[in-house]
Amino acid sequence: MIQSIAMNGEIFILGGITFIVAFTLFKVSAFILFKHELEAGKKVLWSHLFKVFFTDLLILILGVLGTGILFMTLLKIAHG
Repeated sequence: MIQSIAMNGEIFILGGITFIVAFTLFKVSAFILFKHELEAGKKVLWSHLFKVFFTDLLILILGVLGTGILFMTLLKIAHG
């Protein structure tokens, strides 16, 4: 019983880490694009950056929870 709970937790964490890595790679490309816009002389709006921050935070929370649940569901389906 204890092993099952520990394995479920590990699978959930693995799903969350998988999402975080994928999202981080996406954000790196977005920062590169943002850097090019800054170098081109575009004005930075702080209100826009805060909206992006809160949107990213919401995506991270929902994505980690969703991917963790997905990984646990797939594990339960695979093991019957």
